[in-house]
Amino acid sequence: MNSELIKKELNNNGFAVCHNFLQGQVLTELQARCDSLLDNTLDSDYKFGKAIRIRSLEENRITNPAISAAFDSEILEDIKSKAFPDGCGFTEIFVTHEFTDKKGLERNGYLHFDRIWTFKYLYYLTDVKELSDGPLRVVPKSNQWGAAMRINQAGKPYELQKNRIQIDYPDIYNSFDIEEKTTPIFGDAGTLIIFDTDTFHMGGNVSNDRERKVCRLHMRR
Repeated sequence: MNSELIKKELNNNGFAVCHNFLQGQVLTELQARCDSLLDNTLDSDYKFGKAIRIRSLEENRITNPAISAAFDSEILEDIKSKAFPDGCGFTEIFVTHEFTDKKGLERNGYLHFDRIWTFKYLYYLTDVKELSDGPLRVVPKSNQWGAAMRINQAGKPYELQKNRIQIDYPDIYNSFDIEEKTTPIFGDAGTLIIFDTDTFHMGGNVSNDRERKVCRLHMRR
């Protein structure tokens, strides 16, 4: 998929899926480096398993080149420049390993929009073939709703900003059949998902005998 098709999908739906965007050695090196980081990370209060934040894209070009290489491509730079015509002022990379659903749900375990607008590149590092593998779930064409809801919360304390659709906006959730429109995204390791976080989405909830590993880049103005 070229950058123009990706941008068209983003405009139409709020997200785009690029199957097998990474393959071969670049994917293998990304998986290996992410596994190494996760292996050296103590269990945290992340309720779905393990999560690690490894600072900006620029810093990772020095400390984790196998990771930064996954996000440095002509196509991704073109898409980023469209999302940030005045420049991207903030980047941050996360690696997560979801392998449990025993500890309850964080906010990202509910369908939501992000309270701080973020543009994300998300790689599956493991195959996500079934619901038990914890696919990212999105609601196509919901980004305009999410933008309006987010803007309406501006100025309130961060923790009081309502962003969970079923809990905080039940009339919208029920009236517009949001549950039926929520779409899981399946893909092999190396699949890239690009989305605007005004789009209703939720993190993958894996079954306790399965796992999902993800590397994602967050970008903000």
